Amino acid sequence: MANVSKNQQPLDATREWHTKLAQLRKENDALEEEAAALRSFIGALMELTDALHSPRKESELLTLFESVLDSSMRAIGASAGSLLIPDESSGELIFAIVRGATPKEHLVGKRVPAGKGVASWVFTHRQSAIVNNAAADERFYKGLDDQLKHTTQSILAAPLIGGGRVIGVVEMINKKNGKLFSNGNQRLLAVMSRFAGELLFSIVRDVDLTQSFNIS
Repeated sequence: MANVSKNQQPLDATREWHTKLAQLRKENDALEEEAAALRSFIGALMELTDALHSPRKESELLTLFESVLDSSMRAIGASAGSLLIPDESSGELIFAIVRGATPKEHLVGKRVPAGKGVASWVFTHRQSAIVNNAAADERFYKGLDDQLKHTTQSILAAPLIGGGRVIGVVEMINKKNGKLFSNGNQRLLAVMSRFAGELLFSIVRDVDLTQSFNIS
């Protein structure tokens, strides 16, 4: 029995060492992912600042909003995304820019009914939202998935706020590699969207975005 106990001790120590090593590797991978996201985030903000500080015509608004969406997707690592703008008269949100597998002609111009969907919740409550199980969230609007034969697994969205006004919603759909959106991702998107919203507001304050984007 003494021999068994003596032999067991190094085995237990080895198991404990492997467990700690695996945990350290997991933590290191998470830190590397966050560092990469932060670098991408800072680069995106610099690109966006440069773009918005350059003289722009109203006809170039679409390009600026595309820059916001594309920069956000790179920073977050989303496989798809969209930027929605409000119809002030109806309270609906309109898909203005779309990225991902769904052909943009199938989605651009489509409307989300007032009060339906995660993006509408974000618009109304003026705060970001993270949903990593869309089907189980009561805010999720399944109608579009049914129309497009698409499966939305996770959603991350944030409002574009400028001058105290919500001028749009940035929405990320399904993170790459089947991963879930993290709280860190949510904070990054919220800060980036707020920053972009304030910069964009100086250009769009007197503009009808639906006409600028040629959607109705």
